[in-house]
Amino acid sequence: MYLSTEKLGLARDLITTLYARPFSEALVLEAAQSLCRIVDAHYFSLFRAPLRKRSVPLRIGNNPPEYGPAYDSVAREDFLLHHVVTTHGECVLHQTPQSDPSYPEDQNFIQTVQSARPISDHFYVPITMHRMLIGVWGLARAGLKSPIYTENDLDVIRFITGFLSDAFTRSLVPPPVEEDAAYLDYQGHIVQSGVKIQETFDTLFGPDDLGTVFKDSYRNFLHGPFKVGMDRVTLHAQNATYSFLFTLLRPGGIPFRLEGIPYASVRLLDLAALERVSHVLDWPALSGIYSLTTREDQVLAGIFKGHSNKMIAYRLGIDEGTVKYYTYKIFEKTGLHSRTELVLNLSPAKKPN
Repeated sequence: MYLSTEKLGLARDLITTLYARPFSEALVLEAAQSLCRIVDAHYFSLFRAPLRKRSVPLRIGNNPPEYGPAYDSVAREDFLLHHVVTTHGECVLHQTPQSDPSYPEDQNFIQTVQSARPISDHFYVPITMHRMLIGVWGLARAGLKSPIYTENDLDVIRFITGFLSDAFTRSLVPPPVEEDAAYLDYQGHIVQSGVKIQETFDTLFGPDDLGTVFKDSYRNFLHGPFKVGMDRVTLHAQNATYSFLFTLLRPGGIPFRLEGIPYASVRLLDLAALERVSHVLDWPALSGIYSLTTREDQVLAGIFKGHSNKMIAYRLGIDEGTVKYYTYKIFEKTGLHSRTELVLNLSPAKKPN
């Protein structure tokens, strides 16, 4: 992967921002500007499952205003997004056979969106969490004569969207309470700490030293190399597991690299909460809301895992035609019309306390 010095600086700034600010719509729009400059693209979007049932996916991005209504009118015909939902894999427009104009079933979608926002190439990247598809990044180049993505372009996009996906999934984890937090100075010394995290430090390291693995992880977080997950360290002691999360305090301000001045925070993560986040959908709640049968629940779970009808049939010990029948009943009960809509639009119901 190659980046010029200027674009490498932009990438570093964007990655630093992702580790220092809460994930939000404003952050996605800011990332859109940076990423488009880095890879010479023009439009960037996040498709994510909304908190309530909708007829189209919820999008955040920098597309022109006229594109939204045009896309929404043919969203169910987006064969690129359908490919991502079905395979949980990435999709590049110029590498997809269905993008050939000779396919009449795709022509309505192509003509509609191209009339509102002409592009030369488009790249969809899935966002997964615990093997569940929870969103998709889309990056497009404006104008029919713009160059298609090179392999280096795609590698750069994969690299940066990896950090964006990490920020998105990390935002789904409930924040710990203050007693789980501590401030560290630039050298890695504790400046202030909450009661619970201090007790954990004492258990793991003793009163005077944070330990080599912890300090090395903190140094790697501050100085690189950049990689997904660099803001976390997990340690094991006395048959227990402890996970910590680092966050920069002043990424865009004056760098207070002085001993005793807080430079970053570290939090002790609630691993039980992390485990709860892995259950993106509450299947019993969905069954009650949509009156799904046990078999329909099983088929729906297979769809969310990206399994084909054939694979679902094999795992459930039924024939493929029966899977199609249950899928039809799911569409009928939910009011949705495709696998894509099921994955991106079903409500993640809250579990009862």
